[in-house]
Amino acid sequence: MSLKKCQQVEIDAADPFKNDVLDRKANIEILTQFITSYEQSIVLCIDAGWGQGKTTFIRMWQQYLKNQNIPTIYFNAWESDYTDDALIALIGEIGLSIQELVGEDKTTAEKIMGHLYKLAVNFTKAAAPAMVNLIIKAVCGSLTDADEVSKASGNLSESLVKEQITKYEESRKTLGNFKGALSELARCYADGDAHKPLVIFIDELDRCRPNFAIEVLEKAKHLFNVDNIIFVLATDKTQLGHSIRAVYGQGLDVNGYLRRFIDFDYLLPSPVKSDYIDSLSKQLGLSEDLNIKPPYHNYTLLNILKDITHLYKLTLREQEALCNILSIVMRTINQVITEEYTLLFLLIILKLKFPDLYKSLNRDNKSNFISDVLENINSQYSSDTDNDIYHFEFLECMLLSVIRPASQFSYEETIDDYVRKYKLNDVKKQKLIHSFNMVKGFEITIRDLLRIKNAIEISTSFRLN
Repeated sequence: MSLKKCQQVEIDAADPFKNDVLDRKANIEILTQFITSYEQSIVLCIDAGWGQGKTTFIRMWQQYLKNQNIPTIYFNAWESDYTDDALIALIGEIGLSIQELVGEDKTTAEKIMGHLYKLAVNFTKAAAPAMVNLIIKAVCGSLTDADEVSKASGNLSESLVKEQITKYEESRKTLGNFKGALSELARCYADGDAHKPLVIFIDELDRCRPNFAIEVLEKAKHLFNVDNIIFVLATDKTQLGHSIRAVYGQGLDVNGYLRRFIDFDYLLPSPVKSDYIDSLSKQLGLSEDLNIKPPYHNYTLLNILKDITHLYKLTLREQEALCNILSIVMRTINQVITEEYTLLFLLIILKLKFPDLYKSLNRDNKSNFISDVLENINSQYSSDTDNDIYHFEFLECMLLSVIRPASQFSYEETIDDYVRKYKLNDVKKQKLIHSFNMVKGFEITIRDLLRIKNAIEISTSFRLN
């Protein structure tokens, strides 16, 4: 009965796909063939929403490339956005990775990095205008005459402008040298193979400060545009677009803007609905408990959980959170019976995705809560919803019984009202009738829902080490 929590997917060095429960191998092999077919520098974006497994995907891909003797560097942009300059962060990460090289390649690379550090000075940020006043205060702090302060300020401003113009001219002259040094460095990583790319993975770009995220894109495209250097961005382009608009305004054409920096997009495929839940249930030791069939159902709790998770399109991270809560409820609290587990699954999902709706469940809001939840369930249906197995009709019937118990209303009247309200077709109506007949004698009350909610709340007060 010991509790566990979801662990990060372990990337086996010898076999990176050993724990690949989402069947990402085929995607990685295709992408590897794609990037190694280019000798020019390209920027590839792995696009997926938050919690969809981007980091695990690129970590798995990075290990696969290493096993193919293709050099890689991993740069977590979010962990580095405390710095003021994205270029310094990028070059610093490259410098750290040199320690993985051996022999002559390492010696040569260290010399090149020393040269790059000197050249990079011409591309680092100029002194911000706001700094001028601070410098004036430091230099002219003793001046009291307004004309003298104004004169000193003008002289200093002019000096700074000249300095920045000179710096710009120097940066233009040294850009070719900088790129040449990068090209030499890439060859060191590739052990002298001119046809083998250096792949730089940039992760968590969508979580960075907007200005820093933009700066990373600009530096990667303009300064690192060197043959045989491939950039792979793992990001949620929608969220990244919000960051860009925060800087340049809501009217900006984000897709047009990003096309300046990103050469190719790859939309990370959504995982098959059953794969990850299966893996989590085994990892948390829930498989045996979830293989039980409710008395009114021919399918196991695990199958029901997979389908309701798929209906609500839970991200991988949300699925982990759901299973963590479920694990504690099943291991520590004996307040939920087998027949109520479908409702337990639903309430946990509402807590994760629709917290305001979940919080509205109380004894004084019974009818409104049930009506809102039924509305919510119906809003999840789409033309491709596979529901030949009546999971959701059972769920809807249990909810309907909270406000229309069979002892007071006929099933026919309840179903007719529900079908009419949501303009459901006859196929759906027949499924509801079938489900009501199956759950006869098992009615849910508001007290039952509150008991299940209480079990969830107790579970979330635990802290998992």
